[in-house]
Formats: sequence, C-alpha cells, structure tokens
Amino acid sequence: MAKDRSYEYTGRHKHEFGKGSRWCKRCGDYTAVIQKYNLMICRRCFREVANSLGFIKYR
Repeated sequence: MAKDRSYEYTGRHKHEFGKGSRWCKRCGDYTAVIQKYNLMICRRCFREVANSLGFIKYR
C-alpha cells in the first residue's frame, strides 16, 4: 500500500510574523528592522541613507 506523503515537510515554510517575516530590503539582515513609515530597512542602513530619505538629525 502506498504511503500518503501529503503531510511531509516539502520545503521552507513562510514566516507570517516574528523576526523571520521582516528583513532589510537593502542588506537582507533580519535584526533591528525599522518598519515605521514602511521603510523596512535595518538601523545600520537607515543611518547611511537617512539624509537622502529626508530625515533630519536635530541633536
């Protein structure tokens, strides 16, 4: 009798929430992703491109 393989793990599952669901669109890092204003870039990349995006440092 053939074995039903519909339950077997066939590949990487899609992350819908948590750290695995968000990554930096610039460098691909998963840590410290800024989501505000739909930026989706990590804090290190944000510091590099903040001026070109129009953010102003007051202090």
